Amino acid sequence: MALRLYKTRIGEIEVEDKEIIIFEDGIPGFEHLKRFVILTLEETYPIMWLLSLEDELVSLPIIEPKLIRVDYQIKVPEEIVSKLGINDDNDAAVFTILTIPHENPENATVNLKAPLIISKKTNKGIQYILDDESLSIKHNIRDEIIISQQVLERQIKQVSKISQNKSKYNTKFGELEIADNEIIIFESGIPGFENLKKFYIHFSKETFPIQWLLSLENPEITFPVIDPVLVRVDYTFDLSKDIVEYLEIKKPEDVKIFTIMTIPHGDPDNITVNLKAPIIISKVNNKGVQLILENENYHLKHNVKEEISRSDEIIKKQAPDKERGA
Repeated sequence: MALRLYKTRIGEIEVEDKEIIIFEDGIPGFEHLKRFVILTLEETYPIMWLLSLEDELVSLPIIEPKLIRVDYQIKVPEEIVSKLGINDDNDAAVFTILTIPHENPENATVNLKAPLIISKKTNKGIQYILDDESLSIKHNIRDEIIISQQVLERQIKQVSKISQNKSKYNTKFGELEIADNEIIIFESGIPGFENLKKFYIHFSKETFPIQWLLSLENPEITFPVIDPVLVRVDYTFDLSKDIVEYLEIKKPEDVKIFTIMTIPHGDPDNITVNLKAPIIISKVNNKGVQLILENENYHLKHNVKEEISRSDEIIKKQAPDKERGA
């Protein structure tokens, strides 16, 4: 492919035809200009330059928006995607235009409202105005970088948790690798198993919503457990102040609640659930307790099929008349 010389604000550059980006509708403010090229300079990278090949005075500093706002996401209508010839995310390059005051570069801003979307396959481009009120044409870059640092710090903490040291444990589900922060400590044990302190909630796609409370000290001890609201839709109880403080609970989302099931072999009609003694697990400090509730309506053995039928009736009564076919 032959090279052509173009005069630009950066100087005279050689451009191949395949490098030229066509903005059929131009760029707002420069609608008459259609042909551009992106220039990368070592001394200004990661800031790049969108240069007009038709007006040498038009050069726009651009940058990949995720370098400024790490959680930047855009939604583009299908007709725009189709027009540009984009089939998947890998086909698209996204840039945002910077405004850099000559005398006060510390006040540089970035236009997150109207990103440039360029197809790597067809070399077609468009500046698209996003329908997102949280975005504007002038975001202070310093402020955005500070926010992004905070986001990254949170993500790093999450990665740190995920990548914590794992130990191998023998269980009824085979050998499992379990991170230290996934282990639940029952300091008082579980009634009948007071000598066992370390447990783990095992998620199994094959049995969900039934999950498994596994002892990490005795592989033979395994309890099928379930979120009680899935069985009894109006299941509620109060926690004492002592328990709230022990589990360091600040809000309802800080706990997981399970109830233990009894599953007779070969007799699914008689599966029962223990609503009298729920298991409370703190997401804050990974401590667990099994409570004995004083509510006389809750027993050690509730037939699961009967409870689900009861819950269905409650839901039907609560549904609007038009949903009940009235």
